[in-house]
Amino acid sequence: MGELFDEPCRKKLIGILTGAGAAYLLYRAVRSGLVTQKEEDEDLLIDRCGNSTLDSIGAVGDHSVSSNSVKVNLQDLKTVLTILHESKDPVIRGTILTSIYRIPGFSTSQELFRSEGGLSIIAESLEDPLNYIKVSAVTVFNFLSNDPINRDLLVKYIPQVLKLTTSTFQEFEQLPCLRFLTKMSHSHQNHHMLKHVIPDFFHLLQTGSSSIKFQVLQILINFSTNLDLTFDILNVQVQASFLFLFNYFQRQDVLNDLLLLISNLNEIRRSLPYRSSKHEYCEKSIFVLLFGPNSQFSSRLIYLMAFPDDRIKLQAARIVTNLG
Repeated sequence: MGELFDEPCRKKLIGILTGAGAAYLLYRAVRSGLVTQKEEDEDLLIDRCGNSTLDSIGAVGDHSVSSNSVKVNLQDLKTVLTILHESKDPVIRGTILTSIYRIPGFSTSQELFRSEGGLSIIAESLEDPLNYIKVSAVTVFNFLSNDPINRDLLVKYIPQVLKLTTSTFQEFEQLPCLRFLTKMSHSHQNHHMLKHVIPDFFHLLQTGSSSIKFQVLQILINFSTNLDLTFDILNVQVQASFLFLFNYFQRQDVLNDLLLLISNLNEIRRSLPYRSSKHEYCEKSIFVLLFGPNSQFSSRLIYLMAFPDDRIKLQAARIVTNLG
């Protein structure tokens, strides 16, 4: 590893990543090669809450290299990917992962990135013992998935991201994962890889923060356009308290998307293709809670028809008139 951290290499890495505003702290981290515990406490670029310090240190950084002058080329990319692949230092790995997609010109160099094995090298970090390194890799995936070719190649990493999503209780770790899964769920072809965690998504919908609820709903709304998943969704077991999600104090975008989800499910369950098959629901299923003979759901909807936001009123009214 020592040869990776000679002075020219350090300066090169700083120059490449300076567009992220990380020059000063990056130099301190890379200069040490392998940091001591004391240095780690001083230099850690992703804090214990998962927040990157890169966004707030622009005024501290070494501005001797203009970000506008940085160009992505093959040697630059090889330097960064080699260090990411071979370094065991979490500070250096975290710095690269939180900086690489901010390099000027990176977004237009995706073919070069793929040809150098960049996707698989980023994916190696999904096996890192530290969650913040895994989450940083998923954040890079989120950026890379804006490219259609990358998105198709990233599908195979869905199981690893799902595992991280369902094994952590930290919001800052869950949100990047849910954003990535949202993009992956746009394609019906990927739904078979996600359907087994639908109950977990509904658990997050009931227990998560408003930000978690909003992101989970984006995935569930994508699912609700797939006839083949309708029974899997409607047969998920939930507590009666699920109805409490439909209330005045819910964040408006969350409430609007929640009603959109239910509206989609209601339309499909009433459609001829769905009704042509016999479905048996468990006693505590969403279907029984919302559409069963003893459901209290309609009263929640009538309550929301007095909501001050017109979108909410219309969504609630549309569902009420189509509950039969």
